[in-house]
Amino acid sequence: MKVIFLRRTTRATLAACICVAGSACASKPVEVTSTAIVTLDTTRRPAAKLRKPAPARNFWGAMTNLDPDYVTTYPASPDEREFAGALRLIMSGDADEAELSLDSLARHSTDSIVRSASHILLTAALQYQNKWKELAEIAPPRRLDMDPADIDRAGVELWAAAFKNVPSRQVSFPLEAVVVPLTLSATGTPVIPVQVNGKLKQLWLDTGSSMSIVASDVAAECGVEPLVSDTLEVATSTGRVTARPAALHRLDIGGISISSSTAMIVASRLMEVRVGDLQNPSRTAKIDGIVGFDIISQLNIQVDFAKNLVTLTKPVRAAPNQAPQRNFFWVGTPIVRLVSQRGVPVYLGLDTGAQETFASERLLEKVRVRTFVGERKRVGGFAGLREFRGRFISELRLALGGKTLLFEKLLVFVPAVSTFVNLDGVLGSDIGRAGVMRIDAVNGVFTVEASPFERRSGSSPILRSAAATR
Repeated sequence: MKVIFLRRTTRATLAACICVAGSACASKPVEVTSTAIVTLDTTRRPAAKLRKPAPARNFWGAMTNLDPDYVTTYPASPDEREFAGALRLIMSGDADEAELSLDSLARHSTDSIVRSASHILLTAALQYQNKWKELAEIAPPRRLDMDPADIDRAGVELWAAAFKNVPSRQVSFPLEAVVVPLTLSATGTPVIPVQVNGKLKQLWLDTGSSMSIVASDVAAECGVEPLVSDTLEVATSTGRVTARPAALHRLDIGGISISSSTAMIVASRLMEVRVGDLQNPSRTAKIDGIVGFDIISQLNIQVDFAKNLVTLTKPVRAAPNQAPQRNFFWVGTPIVRLVSQRGVPVYLGLDTGAQETFASERLLEKVRVRTFVGERKRVGGFAGLREFRGRFISELRLALGGKTLLFEKLLVFVPAVSTFVNLDGVLGSDIGRAGVMRIDAVNGVFTVEASPFERRSGSSPILRSAAATR
């Protein structure tokens, strides 16, 4: 599930699927009855290696494609070079050092575009590090003559003001790895048992939510109080949702204890997922709450869909000479870098709360693939259902961590923008189904492996969305 705070100058959310090629859209669409299919390719062809960045027409085209090395080959102003350096630091996991450059550029650059982009990237870095007090301090002052109706209640500035006095989050790990049972939601999202202020609940493990969430009835039962009287908003893939800022006194996941964690309270009637036909939803499931990326990023997580287990350990930053090549970044949202068969990087957002993986129109500009016009009538999601008609990708191979993933029947959306990055699509909960998915944000590593059972049997794990298989 995609839950984000909107930042100034960035107002793009997930839009309905459209057709770009008019002649293709004129043909009768093929009814697509299954969701996207993702498999580990077993053709024994070698996985593609990163060779070159996607072509960029200019500096900002390169930055939105996460190519900070553009400035080593092409001309750029001093401020642009400093911005590219800050982006490189963030992608390397050095957000603290990047903040100094971004703060200076946001305040003093003579280039208005650099100032704006620096402010956006700085707010993303501060939010990722739970620095709400600092984020509140850099928020532009509200004009006294501003009409209350013009205030963006999903803006990160209002959330920062609510969270600025919350003590720093603390995470305590046991000596041994923590293993908890895994179940799947109606849409296939990983669900784990979590104690909220001592009361056991079942929470989604959702990388697409930038912050953890509790339903209003769960908040009342567990003694979670709103921090302010105002009701704010967050943007989701199906529209805006009202929410109230809160702080969780304590979360316990197995033997891992998390105290003083910021969160949001969402009305219980909105905390449900519906899957089925638009006229007759076949399944409705309540959501107690969500463990968002604010907490997931503090853990080393291994999700074994075949064994129905989640293993959590304390992340340990690798030594510089032993660090793996990063393919996982936070730039306003978690982003995974995959590689096309021609060696071009492809950047997909990671949203384990999304029902299925999908592509954006931007991906079609990078990778040559065959598409067809189709219609999907069974699409479910957080607080809503939608029907889509447009283009689908027949087949696509992308490399990830030395493995090749085969994607089939990928739905194509209008480009979705998170902060200033143009994503090539989103990896949904189907990316790891029946295999083992590992998320290590500290070292910037995301991998998908065949489960030990599948490796012994020699079969290829088929990773399907729950809506297609349950």
